[in-house]
Amino acid sequence: MARILGVDHIAVAVRDVDQTLRNYVDVLGAEVVARGGGTMAGARTDAAYMMLGDSIVVLDGAVDPHGFLAKFIDRRGEGLHHLGVLVDDLDAFVAELEAKGVRIPHRESFGDQRREVLLSPRDFGGVVLQVMEWSDKDCPDVASRVERVRRFVGRGRGDDR
Repeated sequence: MARILGVDHIAVAVRDVDQTLRNYVDVLGAEVVARGGGTMAGARTDAAYMMLGDSIVVLDGAVDPHGFLAKFIDRRGEGLHHLGVLVDDLDAFVAELEAKGVRIPHRESFGDQRREVLLSPRDFGGVVLQVMEWSDKDCPDVASRVERVRRFVGRGRGDDR
């Protein structure tokens, strides 16, 4: 049986990553750990990864005006977009979800770094669940998780499938 290990990150959908990031840094004292573009459900995005205490928060901004994230913001406005939920075995977890009749609208692989599935916000109280498995599983502390994020963003955050 696959296990949920915890929340990897919290993602906020925003129209203007730069302005929102300034607010998080100036008002809340967030520490920016990585910045870069990538893809989400096949559409280009801009993202800022930051630490708030021991938590990773991502600001996701749509670059593609017709992409998944832009449509999400148009329909629901800015705000909580998804929880990145870390599992120990994505294949087993997906098999368990499918056996329960849970619909999996999107599956994605980011090179050899990470695999994920997205679960519909209709099934989880209006929040997208990004169920993920990192290939680098040995990140026992915040510093190692931050380094993993930096490697992920540095390799193109999904552009090098």
